[in-house]
Amino acid sequence: MKNPRHIATEQRSFEEIIEMLSEAEKWAEAVFSRLKRVTTIPDQATVLDIGASSGGFLIACNRLGYQCEGVEPWEKARLHATKLSEFLGIPLHCVDGVAESIPYDSNTFDVIHASSVIEHALDVEKAFDEIYRVLKPGGVFWFNAASSMCPLQNEIRRFPLFGWYPDPLKRKIMYWVKNAKPHLIGHTNAPAINWFTPSKARTLLQKHGFKRVYDRWELRGEGEGGEVYRLALRVIRSTKFSKTLADIIIPGCSYAAIKE
Repeated sequence: MKNPRHIATEQRSFEEIIEMLSEAEKWAEAVFSRLKRVTTIPDQATVLDIGASSGGFLIACNRLGYQCEGVEPWEKARLHATKLSEFLGIPLHCVDGVAESIPYDSNTFDVIHASSVIEHALDVEKAFDEIYRVLKPGGVFWFNAASSMCPLQNEIRRFPLFGWYPDPLKRKIMYWVKNAKPHLIGHTNAPAINWFTPSKARTLLQKHGFKRVYDRWELRGEGEGGEVYRLALRVIRSTKFSKTLADIIIPGCSYAAIKE
């Protein structure tokens, strides 16, 4: 789910949050539809949204019949989530927390969702450990993040081909911009410092216990678009080379990992 303005999600106004609710619902429907292609989602699944921001995904999950909890480190965003809950009359539970320290018991959730969050984690390995811990056996972790495969990205402006910069250089630039030119990263306090390739994502996820990992091309359904979409998806899936080419052309990346 992309914000039409280059601004961190925690910086949105309440009016913008309301305007984006329909987009949040479409996003949730798409994510769960894709997850159901690779695993079973219980009818009343327990869902954790990491980086829940102002609660749009939580509301969408509630409307889909799921029991959703959220963790969000920014107080302003959590206050907006409370306001949104009261405004809509829909129960919404969002607590202070980050991916590296999730305030829930082990084996609690059927689904964990982290949209545009993992690239901002200060310690991605600790985050994956925590996510694995709170996920139930058989549960699924889905995330999307910044890609090192594609030169195009939405994390920082005025740095051409930034996705292809070496990771250490990306980090240095991000930390410098955070203090010197914060408007280039949407005034976020947590710039994107973790960038992924398919190999890096699979290696990290498997290192932390996830044995079955699916990329975005394996998750997408042919019924999500018209004939041109279906043909393109079949071509992308047909070879390793075509997948790599698609990852270079199309920004971002996403993965689903299942806890055995």
